[in-house]
Order: sequence, then structure tokens, then C-alpha cells
Amino acid sequence: MKKVMIMVDTARAVGRKFLKGIELYISSFAQWEVCVQAPDYLPAKSPGFDSSFQLHQADGLIALDSKHIAKLLYLKIPKIVHSTQQEIPDVSTIYTNSKKIGQFAAEYFINLGFTNFAYCGFEELAWSNLRYKEFVRHLKTKGFSPIFKYNKQNIIDWLKILPKPVCIFACNDDYGVRILQSCKVAGLSVPEEIAVLGVDNDELICGLSLPSLSSIDLNFERSGFEAAKLLNETMSEKKRNRHIVVEPTDIITRQSTNIFAVDDEQVVKALIFIRENYQNPIQVKNVVDATTLSRRELEQRFQSKLKRSIKDEIDRLRIESIKRRLINSSDTIYNIANSLSFTDQYHFSRFFRQVTGSSPSKYRLANKL
Repeated sequence: MKKVMIMVDTARAVGRKFLKGIELYISSFAQWEVCVQAPDYLPAKSPGFDSSFQLHQADGLIALDSKHIAKLLYLKIPKIVHSTQQEIPDVSTIYTNSKKIGQFAAEYFINLGFTNFAYCGFEELAWSNLRYKEFVRHLKTKGFSPIFKYNKQNIIDWLKILPKPVCIFACNDDYGVRILQSCKVAGLSVPEEIAVLGVDNDELICGLSLPSLSSIDLNFERSGFEAAKLLNETMSEKKRNRHIVVEPTDIITRQSTNIFAVDDEQVVKALIFIRENYQNPIQVKNVVDATTLSRRELEQRFQSKLKRSIKDEIDRLRIESIKRRLINSSDTIYNIANSLSFTDQYHFSRFFRQVTGSSPSKYRLANKL
């Protein structure tokens, strides 16, 4: 039986999701003796805990966000380690797609109608800077600038001087909660004046916050599964080094971003109608009827305020719903298509492929355990 060291911070949701993925793989495909690192709150040399794993003589290692990555790289055993920045040459690595996270955040706020954008993060951490740079780059390609960045001044004063309404992309959920707390001290309303989006989707942290925090969900559970699979193959000398990317999969909207930042009452009416009815077989005409405008005038306002058509907005919400169900449910593709009133599975698959470039079945296979 192989002995495997797993170095994961189990106090955080990210670590627990990752560990769950490892457990799912082991329960079906491997027999390992697993040694999980001692809790971070213990001193380095606590009686009864082998913090350095020297006694275990492990056959393999998986390390996520360990403080000892540099030392672990020199161990002469198969290993998979987490790099917060990028791939590490000649070592199997797990790294987060911070560029795509930045794109997700930018596109999400654009779709809500925001024109004022800000970012809060840790300047000393490379992954935070990557998220900021890609957030800015994506916004600029869409014609938005400047983007306001928090630079360690008094955060209350900074929040007060931002143009309103403004959306703030926080590098992670911890920073997102800090911003929400600061808004409360500053007397600023969320999401009416300031909307806030975090990263990691730590459900406890996001849910306990008041208002609750919207967050980008990352596929750490799948990454844990893939890491365990790769280590098992590497220990059996069936696989060479490769890299596992933790991807953003969804944005969970909670109270902190539950708003449309569009200064046009009729467009907002249309957006609310679409949000409430997109799972039904609605047409553009139905959306127009929910307002007091003609179709031509409403289309013009959509293009002016949102840079997309009414049909684009209906399709966008339907696609996001389909993606969510493909990943998070066991519904058959036929049942998903039927629930959205597609006439048949062929038309459903063609619609999904036209927008995403992938069939529903391939998308599910690539993203669901």
C-alpha cells in the first residue's frame, strides 16, 4: 500500500474542497495510507505530530498552499505541488487560472451594466496582481477605463471618493468581506452604491457576511481528484509530469451584487423580466411587452447601455443556467433541454455548441466529476 503525504490547509473551504476531490478518487481507484499535515495552529514541534513527515517515508506527495513548497521540491519522490503563479518546470503543478478569473469578474460586471470599476487585492502576492492585470486588460478591450485600484490608503476614505455606482472586484472572499464591512462603517449602501465580488466561493464566509457576498467559484474539488489521479499514475510510472489548472466555473450571485447598474428604467424592467422568465420559451416580443417602448427603441437602448441585443441577454442567461446544471446536477441532457422548452435534444445541443464551441456532453465531461 502506497503512503501519501497531503499538505492542505483544511481550515479553509478551498482546502476542504480539494481534499474532498482526493477522497473521491481514493475511494474508487486507489488504496493509500494517507497522512494529512498537522493543523497550522500547532507549533512546529508539537508532541505526537510529525509536522515534517520525516517518520512516514512517503511514496508520494500532494501539497496545496504549503509554506514549505521550496523545500518540498527537493524531495526525491513523485509529487504534485501548488504554484500560485505558474507552472514549475520539471514538476507536476497545480495552479489557479488567475487570468481567467480576472476575465470572469470583468465580464460579470459589464453584464450588470456597470461603467465604474475598482479592484482590491494584495500587491505583494503575484496571483492577486495577475487577477488585477487581466481584469483591467479585459475591461480596456471593451472600452472601459480608468479602473480604480486600492493602494493601501485609508479604505473608508477610498470607498467614499469612488464614483457611484461602482463595482469592486476583490481578489478573494476575505478581502470581499473586508470591503463590505468597510462600506457599513462608511455609511455606503451595498449593492446600490457599491457592488462587491469575491473569489473562492467559501460558502460560510460569503453567507455569514451581511450583505451576503457574491463570489467566483473555482473547481478545487475536480482539481483534487485530478491531482490524486496524476500522483497515482506517476507513482506507478505510467505518467510524466503535467500541470493541473484550477479553473473558475461559475459566479454565485448573492446580495452584494444583486442589482442592475443601468440608469434606464425601461431597460431595467426588461432585464428583470428576462431574469425571471429566461427558463421559459420567451421571445424578444415578450420582453418588449414588459416595457412601454417599441421593439426598435428598446433594442437601441440595450445596445447603448449593455452593448448587446435583447436576444443576446436571453441566450446568455440560458447558457449560464445550462452550464450550472451540467456541472452541478445529474439531470440528463434530454431533461435539461426539455425544462428549457427546446423542441428536441438536437436543437438544444446546436444552441449550446454555437455559443460555447462545445457540445453539452463534452462540457459536462470536462467540468464535472
